[in-house]
Amino acid sequence: MDGIVAVHKAPGMTSHDVVAMARRITKERSCGHTGTLDPGATGVLVLCFGKSTRLSQFLMDLPKEYVAEMVYGVSTDTGDSEGRITSADSDFAIPLSAVCAAIEGFQGEIEQIPPMVSAVHHEGRRLYELAREGIEVARTPRRVIIHQISPVDVGAWPDPVVPGSRGQIRVRCSKGTYIRTLCQDICKSLGVSGHMGSLVRTESAGFTLAESVTLGQLEEAAREGVLDMMVHEPARGIRHMLTFELTQVESARVACGAPVLRPASSAADGERVGLICPDGSLAAIGLATRAEQGIIIRPVIVFNA
Repeated sequence: MDGIVAVHKAPGMTSHDVVAMARRITKERSCGHTGTLDPGATGVLVLCFGKSTRLSQFLMDLPKEYVAEMVYGVSTDTGDSEGRITSADSDFAIPLSAVCAAIEGFQGEIEQIPPMVSAVHHEGRRLYELAREGIEVARTPRRVIIHQISPVDVGAWPDPVVPGSRGQIRVRCSKGTYIRTLCQDICKSLGVSGHMGSLVRTESAGFTLAESVTLGQLEEAAREGVLDMMVHEPARGIRHMLTFELTQVESARVACGAPVLRPASSAADGERVGLICPDGSLAAIGLATRAEQGIIIRPVIVFNA
């Protein structure tokens, strides 16, 4: 089985749990995800099967989108609602306009300190392993990009925002962004405690929540023999790339690792591009090199071998 499945992850499951169940359902051992989703979160978890696992490295780099609930007035040691309360504010009233301005002020390139419950390594161990032992260590700030951030249904937000107030934000961001840290930092910028409540990932690896299926739906499709209806072709995973269509002869050559030549195009020197067979299937991911005679595209990951 080769292809991509966008799973709508249920709460309480780890990303590893989803992969393990998907392997059992599909009977395909070669399966991996394109970006971890916390157990308490729900939403899009994209799985790659068979040869499509070689696309994971490209899909992981794509922006992700979330809808997160912010809870004002209480901070926790994990940054979400499952943690231990570390501070609480009982008296504040912040105009909604000031809250919205603070939220929008986080758009662009920002620095984040990874939370102790993250999978970042520290001296050979994961931070979350240390956190379980009650150990906290200094962490180096990391740069991430918040492409877009805004309140969701601002008319439903309380005005003013007071202790216990809740409101949702929509965030489109680069990989490596910690949404729980973002929620905490927004609250800190307003001078109050806060944490992340619920979290839904609405887009990942170019796939939306509307394109996702539950594990129950995947299992039912397998039982009825229509599993292929749930699986996207590998070529679907490179919609963000510049692509070139091949002739039948070129497809055969690319399958053997031979380069193809194209007239000068918008492909940048060193850009990764997709090579598509005449039947629409993915032949290869190639590396474009500018030359006097045009663009030379050398296959680096071949799918139709």
